[in-house]
Amino acid sequence: MIATSTVVMFVLMYLNTYLIGHVFFSETRAYMAVLMGSAMAFVMLAFMWAMYSSPKLNMVILTGAVVACAAMLWLVRSQATVGDLSYMRAMIPHHSIAIMTSNRATTEDPRVNALAEGISYAQNKEIAEMRYLIDDIKANGKATSGGEQPTARVSSLDAALASPMIRTLDAQPMTEAELTAGLPGGVACRFTFTTESPAALAVGEAGGEPVALLKISDDLVRLPQTAPGSFATDGAEVRLTSPDGAQALGTEPQGQVEATAVLTLEAGLTAGYRGFFACDA
Repeated sequence: MIATSTVVMFVLMYLNTYLIGHVFFSETRAYMAVLMGSAMAFVMLAFMWAMYSSPKLNMVILTGAVVACAAMLWLVRSQATVGDLSYMRAMIPHHSIAIMTSNRATTEDPRVNALAEGISYAQNKEIAEMRYLIDDIKANGKATSGGEQPTARVSSLDAALASPMIRTLDAQPMTEAELTAGLPGGVACRFTFTTESPAALAVGEAGGEPVALLKISDDLVRLPQTAPGSFATDGAEVRLTSPDGAQALGTEPQGQVEATAVLTLEAGLTAGYRGFFACDA
């Protein structure tokens, strides 16, 4: 009964996941389920001591419950067994809870609305990055270096505000009005972080030429097409491929498929996103 309850509690932890695609196995949730099952065994036996006629058996069960509870608590708190992949698989459903709450909460204060929108965007973007990194580490192994972080220097406020932090730049979600302004020839395809999020990259026409549209640092940037699935301008490149990176994505009509987008800035940024790509018929 306790084992069944533990499994049920583990499954129930995923019911507040926003999208089914955000369900990944989480070591931490497994430890928490066993911890709760152990505590449940202790409480049940304390209230139903006469359930087993043997006092020795009762003591064995109580001791086992206490040991299991303590061990699971240590594993949860220390994260000693959680590595790169386990960490990201656990964080994806955790982020999904924040997305669900931010998207569905009944907020009225415009400041709270803006905060919720920002949280939802950040969590969607980070899930796309983690899905990309999971695939990349499984295929290519762990990176040996994350690159050198720039050293902060003393400067004026104007200089600080005028200097973008390149390593924190990302493809931002775009509104329909922004898509229309950036792609007057129409939007043919969209890359999104999730199946329901706004376009983080769009492909269409501008001036009669195929281009990709990005929103970076609150500015719309067009990147002319250089090859199937590749778009580049001075200092920046975007590649759209299948999740394994083996096939470039074209703009022929297709339903929503899983895809990878890799954004590279010569100024010092490479960011990968595992999301979804769809082209209108």
